[in-house]
Amino acid sequence: MNSKAWGTVVAFVMVLGLSGGLAWWFNDQAKTQAEPKTSSSSVVRRVKPKKAKPAVKKAVAKPKPTAATREIDAVLRANRFVGTALVVHNNQVIYQKGWGYADAATHKKNGAHSVYQLASVQKSFTAGLIMRLASEGKLNLTDPLSKYYPTIAGSDQITLRDMLDMKSGLTLTAFPTQVHSEKGMIKFILANVISRPERIGKWDYAPVNFMLLSGIIAKVSGQSYQRYFTTNITDAWRLKHTGFVFNMAKQPTYSRGYQNANANDVTTNYGERFGESKESMYYQFGTGQVYMSARDLYTAQRNMLQGMLYPESDVNVLLAPGSSSMYGGGMYVYPGYIRTHGLAYGYEATTLLSKDGTDGVVLLTNYYRVDQLAQTPAIQIWNLLQAGQLDN
Repeated sequence: MNSKAWGTVVAFVMVLGLSGGLAWWFNDQAKTQAEPKTSSSSVVRRVKPKKAKPAVKKAVAKPKPTAATREIDAVLRANRFVGTALVVHNNQVIYQKGWGYADAATHKKNGAHSVYQLASVQKSFTAGLIMRLASEGKLNLTDPLSKYYPTIAGSDQITLRDMLDMKSGLTLTAFPTQVHSEKGMIKFILANVISRPERIGKWDYAPVNFMLLSGIIAKVSGQSYQRYFTTNITDAWRLKHTGFVFNMAKQPTYSRGYQNANANDVTTNYGERFGESKESMYYQFGTGQVYMSARDLYTAQRNMLQGMLYPESDVNVLLAPGSSSMYGGGMYVYPGYIRTHGLAYGYEATTLLSKDGTDGVVLLTNYYRVDQLAQTPAIQIWNLLQAGQLDN
């Protein structure tokens, strides 16, 4: 093939290559321009996605009513109960239910985890902490009060056991205008406590006994009462709905206190809130400023009875009635059960437990009625439980 022919062939191949390249480039650009641009000036027709089918929520199976739950319902309804009720039989929860409003203004209802002030029920835990320190050899129930607070008149004749059983003869009628700490509370008590030596050894209910015991716990443990309580009860038993009332309103399950002071009014009208001053909140260490849920309260009292705070062998030592009142170690101790009760600022707390802690009735209410205590239905339910009428 001569050079002229070769030139013709090469030229032909170059034309074909250039044409193919241009065709490929134009085709690629066409594809690129077909992608919609995301600019506000572009008019793009978008395909509407198909709506996803809503997820079908599986209904939470509610426990079916039993003869036992219907019977408990009937007792609480007859007593116009507002609050949270918990019933335990043979270590099994057979009833747990909230009644009425935790906050009537927002229509927030009471539930399983609602928290309430315990009032005097707290004394049972203060007594338990004293017994823990005694079991560790850090104090003795026979110690005279003078060992810790010698300036109190007649304190050399008063033992810690007397104070645990409300037989010290001590009382306190003054109320502080400004107290914001445990130390401030003790300082006020030491300046205002009334000692009546003629009453030593005689039953006379006075919260000041347990307020002073909280101060002794702080002295002996080297921690504040609040810290010692939190470490050995709240944290040790992983209680998620337990604390001190000056922090209670911050809790999402907070139940407000109400009262109905009209004995002739049988309605539940939430017409009157029952407030509490900050002075009162900080003035009740050891005796009435802890909140709990019903489940936390049952768990904590059961744990004490089963030797988880102090040795089980010491349970009967602490819970020995010191008088015909049947009060001993912060609880009322009867042959068939142990009872605690507290009442303050629209709240009422009642517990009845078997001595081994396997059976229990806990009623916590945030609606105080002047003519009808929640303690009444608690005892009625306990009697049904012990009679075997809640076994089914």
